[in-house]
Amino acid sequence: MVQETLVPDQAVKKRQIEILSIAEGFFQSSILFALLKLKIFERIDGASKTLDELAAESDARPETLSRLLNAGVVLKLLESKDGFNFSIAPACRTVLSRSAGEHYLGDWIRSLDFFCAPLLKLDEAVLNSGPTIEPGTHLGGDKESTRSFTLSMHNYASLRGKELADFLSTAGCKSLLDLGCGPGTYAFHLGMRNPSLELYLLDHPTVLETAKEIQLRYPLKNAIHYLPLDALKDDIPGTYDMILVSNMLHGIGEHESRELIKRLYDSVNHCGSLVIQAQYLRDDRLGGRWPIFLDLIQLCVTANGRNHSPRETKRWLEEAGFKDIEFCAMTLLNTNSFLRGHKGSLPMS
Repeated sequence: MVQETLVPDQAVKKRQIEILSIAEGFFQSSILFALLKLKIFERIDGASKTLDELAAESDARPETLSRLLNAGVVLKLLESKDGFNFSIAPACRTVLSRSAGEHYLGDWIRSLDFFCAPLLKLDEAVLNSGPTIEPGTHLGGDKESTRSFTLSMHNYASLRGKELADFLSTAGCKSLLDLGCGPGTYAFHLGMRNPSLELYLLDHPTVLETAKEIQLRYPLKNAIHYLPLDALKDDIPGTYDMILVSNMLHGIGEHESRELIKRLYDSVNHCGSLVIQAQYLRDDRLGGRWPIFLDLIQLCVTANGRNHSPRETKRWLEEAGFKDIEFCAMTLLNTNSFLRGHKGSLPMS
């Protein structure tokens, strides 16, 4: 007879609270998403406003809007001493106000809002082994969604992601192709570090429209070329000293990734390199936290996407012919890391 192990009552209650905190997480994100959609942070960016002013600007009834604003106060996103005058909480002003510049997170959070709906049908995605929305909507299929997603990638890349330029040396490189460049932020930071580096940015035409806007934010001296192409379908013109593929392979899956890497070998100059930056899964696929979430996002929004690990990506590079493959993890606050494979052996030091 199996003896039942008694768990202390306090331990059970603690575990209940932990599980409920996971289940109730959507309450907090829903409040934040709504505040962003109604542009509340933008409306009170300069100074506090009254409930009536915000209601008039939002085309909402004051008594209804107050319920959302009060929730924002409870979450410490907003501040109010009387329930009538509202302002941004000081700690949030540095990340939720557009005046925060490169620290602004609003576009990234809007992207999470977009992914929320398909993820709420995660069970269907698992049972059907396929997406719960039309694949590619956020990557050229819908202009507004594509712009929002491109800006969200800039939010991340301009803050934590920009340190790629601290870890990836472009010394000796004359040309860089940023394949699937998104907002182009990584290429722009690498260009600022190496003004003689000629930059080539390749992506969907709609994505490049936003990249050109973002370019204007940077004091670049580099020659910059935009290539409105589909990296999976179109021939890639020219050859380059370095090709950067950043956070792209998880969206296309293993087969397309291996085929793309093989094609890119011919586009790399001798003694050049291919850099694959990603939010890699652990080799045992049991972490980390964000790479696991990213893997589930791909299941819900792409036809064949799945996240990948350094070990399997290194194997893809090797089978394409790249050698002396290096792995580089960056700081703890940056979920990106990269593999760099060389065409031709590295010179002996």
